[in-house]
Amino acid sequence: MSTDTEDLLRSTLSDLAASVPGASATSYRKEQARWRRREYRRRCVVAVLVLLIVAVVCAIGLMTLSHASPDTHVIFNNGGAAGRPVVPGPLR
Repeated sequence: MSTDTEDLLRSTLSDLAASVPGASATSYRKEQARWRRREYRRRCVVAVLVLLIVAVVCAIGLMTLSHASPDTHVIFNNGGAAGRPVVPGPLR
């Protein structure tokens, strides 16, 4: 950069910094504290929503299992032949 460009940039940035209203030494700390409170609140809301979703899904699963018939075997259904393994047929 040339000296003219650096001087122009320096003067423009100093004018911009001077035009910021209410800039004090504690402004940054106050804004950072405010941002941290918002971030903490957002994380708490997300955690509560995740816990709520997991609880609802578990309740639905338990309700579904409690209404199932003990005589119906969905996972280990061997076609009604008790104790006899199911042999797969030829691929078509």
